[in-house]
Amino acid sequence: MKRRLLTLDANVFVAALKSDEKYSDHCAEILRSFPKSFVLTEPSVIYQEVCGTLARRVGLDIAKKAERFLDLVLSPELIFDCDRTFCKSAYLLCNKYNLYSVDALYLKVALSTGAVLVSLDYEDFVERVRRRKPPIEVYHVSEFPY
Repeated sequence: MKRRLLTLDANVFVAALKSDEKYSDHCAEILRSFPKSFVLTEPSVIYQEVCGTLARRVGLDIAKKAERFLDLVLSPELIFDCDRTFCKSAYLLCNKYNLYSVDALYLKVALSTGAVLVSLDYEDFVERVRRRKPPIEVYHVSEFPY
């Protein structure tokens, strides 16, 4: 079976690792499913968003565990550097899809690779992207068919 590309919004990782969010179980299940069915492709800002959020909300020990986890599951060639060129191409998506700037980075990765995009943010991310009928699959974690 061929594994598909998957881009997860940072909030999916955070909810799975914090385990006290409304959809934490769904998020954890997604993280368990990707090694056999999916390969992750992410913007490099994933480290700051996941580890920084966990460091602030939960503590450095959990943030460092998350960093090691990300190092294990992310292939360096499938991490998109959020450099000047990438960011200049991604900000256009803020206008087209009415997105927050960081969300546009995740969408840019998914669009560039044809990845399935999954987020916890239904109203401000998933729904806004779906309205424009992108050429990729976009799911809220509760809808994701893992």
